[in-house]
Amino acid sequence: METQQQEYESLPIWRNYVDDDYELYYVDYRDDLSEQKGIIEECVRKNNLCPISEKIDEWWEYPEGYQLDEIKKNMENDGFGYVYDECQDYIREWLWEHDTSDPVKDLLRNTGGMTFFYDLGIEVDGWHEAFLCSPWRGETEAQAAYKIRRKLGIKKGTKEARYIDQLVANASYGGHLRIYFNADLENLVDGYDGSHNAKTIVFKGRFAVAVYDPVNGSGDYQDMNIDCSFAFNRDNLFLSCKSVERYTIEDCFGMSDGWAEEYNEPTFSAKPSKHKTRTSSTSAIADQEAEYERVFKAGGCTCGDTNLKRHRNVHYINMPPCRLECPHCGQEWID
Repeated sequence: METQQQEYESLPIWRNYVDDDYELYYVDYRDDLSEQKGIIEECVRKNNLCPISEKIDEWWEYPEGYQLDEIKKNMENDGFGYVYDECQDYIREWLWEHDTSDPVKDLLRNTGGMTFFYDLGIEVDGWHEAFLCSPWRGETEAQAAYKIRRKLGIKKGTKEARYIDQLVANASYGGHLRIYFNADLENLVDGYDGSHNAKTIVFKGRFAVAVYDPVNGSGDYQDMNIDCSFAFNRDNLFLSCKSVERYTIEDCFGMSDGWAEEYNEPTFSAKPSKHKTRTSSTSAIADQEAEYERVFKAGGCTCGDTNLKRHRNVHYINMPPCRLECPHCGQEWID
């Protein structure tokens, strides 16, 4: 007891006014990352949560401010205001060393599950149209359905096979073969060190299987019970959001962000899969969209960019072929 008393008396005065634990970051239950989808997608790409943690300092510029004010007030009340002025840096360092809060974890908990998709690296061909040409398609609906059944390991004549026939018929313009699901971000990345070693992604249960064209915003999806696994390629995993593609599946069907909550979440395995997964072109499409946006913000536009909002002074030409035309880059939209 005497030793403890001597130790207490030998401590700096300011130590009598600080606690052993602090929570510097207060995350309200209404604070989440639902409006920060670009940052979430960046986490998926980098396979860590660093993009979120790097933003914390912007969102909380002075998290230790409240605790410092309280400590200063208490010390001034006891006549030790001058000690606080002299030792403020030591007190601030103590607060940071004894901070037990985890704002990233709290924000993700409040955010909950989000809609992601895994692109299987297969593009289903559909109908094509061109001026003065009859519509054509590169493969029949039967060929497209067979390709999807083979990839998912679904036998012909089953209920799921009939869903696939409907999927191909409704997605008449073709698109990317994808599996949509709901998941927590923490289950898809590896914390802060980026050492996620998954070799296989496993889909077992109820999922939304889609053939979707993100450039034109067309396609279809079907609820299916599937049991299949694929080689995990992180370049094929995406958050369904505007930062990835111009028209999301939510835009196409007028769905809210939580539409996939009813579906299962995939699991991962470190065991290599026998089924290879070709890298999807979705990343290239996203990169192209980003370049179109960069050029537009710099005051220009690009021929080949079909987004009217990224062109200026577009006018209508009422002569065959009737069309909209951008006078700067020559991009046309034929009626």
